[in-house]
Amino acid sequence: MEVNKFDLSRVIPAEIKREIRQQCGFGCVICGLGIIQYEHVDPEFKDAKKHDPANMTLLCPQCHSKVTTKMWSKSRVKLAMRMPKCLQQGYSNEFFDFPERNPSLIFGGVKLSNCKIPIQVANYPLFQLKKPEYLGQPFLLSGLFTDSNGEVSLEIKDNEWKANSSLWDVEVKGPCITIRERHRKIHLVLTITEQCDILVSRLDMVFAGFYFEANGDYLKVTFPDGGSSELSGCVADNCNVGISF
Repeated sequence: MEVNKFDLSRVIPAEIKREIRQQCGFGCVICGLGIIQYEHVDPEFKDAKKHDPANMTLLCPQCHSKVTTKMWSKSRVKLAMRMPKCLQQGYSNEFFDFPERNPSLIFGGVKLSNCKIPIQVANYPLFQLKKPEYLGQPFLLSGLFTDSNGEVSLEIKDNEWKANSSLWDVEVKGPCITIRERHRKIHLVLTITEQCDILVSRLDMVFAGFYFEANGDYLKVTFPDGGSSELSGCVADNCNVGISF
């Protein structure tokens, strides 16, 4: 485990990381991209005695590299910290990539493959997939997730995802996005698998009066009239609409 001259570990406690994410709007303070690294600004890590959120920030790998190589100064970072890009625009963002085939959507116990509209709710296409217009272009996914109050948390348009900066916490680790509504209240866990499918392993969502809960191997849907349906081991393949509620 790497430590500096003050015996401070490189490992940043989870609660400190969350505080930094919250103050930065969950993305790079300079450009707003959601794939981030944690940066000690002043003092630098080698001179830091503690992990102090007030002196730390989020940078995407590209912006971080420009600072590390001295192409950009720490003054630029400090200026961005005063008004992070994500808080200005209201979201952090990045892109999914589905280069070779139409991705499947897996919601708990439901797998939706080769469906133009995987899920439709109250005649609204909650998710849509488009084939590439030209050879070499990716398949395009659009859709949205709302939290347990019906507020949009994660919006996807032609593979670009945007996470609302007013959320309590958004954490991106590699191919996994985790959104929490509050402490110990997970709203969404979305992972891009090695096969480039979209796996939603956790979901707590209200949309158009419908309540969706995914956990493990099932998807439970509660209807506006109070009735419910639990789906497990279901597959929809090569349909125009995979599931309609």
